[in-house]
Amino acid sequence: MKTFLSIYTIRIKKYTNKIDKKKQANYCKKLSEFDGYNDIYDVINTFLKEVESGNTNDTYKMYIKSIRVQQHGRSISGIIESGVYGIASEIRDVQTDKTNYKKQKNDADVLPFYFLFYLPKDTDEGLLILQRTGVFGIRSSFGSFLDKYFSKKYSSYCIEINTLINEEVIKKIISNGNIQKLRCVKYSATSDSIDGLDEGHEETAFNMEVVLSANRIPLWHKVQSFFDSKSDVKKLIEIRDFKFDYDTVKIEVEINGSVRIFDLGNLGKAKASYDISDRIIMDSDEHPNFDSIHKVAEEYMSEIIDQIYP
Repeated sequence: MKTFLSIYTIRIKKYTNKIDKKKQANYCKKLSEFDGYNDIYDVINTFLKEVESGNTNDTYKMYIKSIRVQQHGRSISGIIESGVYGIASEIRDVQTDKTNYKKQKNDADVLPFYFLFYLPKDTDEGLLILQRTGVFGIRSSFGSFLDKYFSKKYSSYCIEINTLINEEVIKKIISNGNIQKLRCVKYSATSDSIDGLDEGHEETAFNMEVVLSANRIPLWHKVQSFFDSKSDVKKLIEIRDFKFDYDTVKIEVEINGSVRIFDLGNLGKAKASYDISDRIIMDSDEHPNFDSIHKVAEEYMSEIIDQIYP
């Protein structure tokens, strides 16, 4: 199962309407003294200390527990063990189809997830990296516990955790990386798109790619021109040898020893997260080794900080 790092922004806002809390100020408070006194860095450290012994949310039937919490400068990292409970079920061996355990309503299937906060002083925005394993993650559970804790202590303020979707950041990452390939992708191509593939069988749709390597073709000036002109991605590359009307172009960029892939046709919808499966060491239970994922996450955080706070 693949392992990803997803990155989020953290902001604090003060309510301007205590009755309708959706009507709040459109500006953010300084993280290090959001109410004039308290520092969000200290608040989050206290929160993580309180959930060291485990904590439950009976409304959503969620459980979390913090372990291996450590601080460095204005950063906080560690592991959140998270799971859901409330429904009885059977745990089966998928190879033998035998029931190994009958899960009770108070049992939670707990998985470990890495986190890393960066909460700079004298700014109104911080960053948070969370691990995601396949489709499993802790954005909802961790966010709801933290929001509940924060709102209870500071009823006039709210903490916002939002996915970092920043087209300009991604453009800067691409600009500072080493472009390896461009992939012109045609979705749902048919077998008659290329001569020789259609041999009388039933026509089947498939995805088709034409790959351009930076070793043979200077690609950077084409990508830079595309960014500057803001033109249609379908005009980025002209393929003259045969008619190939591609739908989008994906770019492979080498950054600090790892290869990242971005869809140039959908940068505005891109999330600043990426697959780190080939960069980390897994333990015997197929969970990321802490030191391994921590190293990669710190490098990723530094990369994002360099782009956002140059």
